[in-house]
Amino acid sequence: MQPMIALGSVWGVITIVFVGLLLYRRSLTKKETDWIPLTDYGNEDKAIQAQTIIEMKTRKLTIPIRALGTLSLVILLVLLGVWIYHTIYTPPAMYQ
Repeated sequence: MQPMIALGSVWGVITIVFVGLLLYRRSLTKKETDWIPLTDYGNEDKAIQAQTIIEMKTRKLTIPIRALGTLSLVILLVLLGVWIYHTIYTPPAMYQ
């Protein structure tokens, strides 16, 4: 049962990092705006740069989020498979 505990711990860490990245990306996308003010004061350049930076950060997070989500799901399925296999093929304890 020790491998199950270790695998469960690894799954927990990966899932926590995955959820953390999702929350970070959500906080980034909350800062995005749908419109950029067009004025002669140069504010639009700052707004465009800010939007570009947010989009770049969001794009950089896409691959790690997909990878961690997939890895978390695979490890969870392996854990469930091993648990089911162990439950089916382990004889019940004999009580006296």
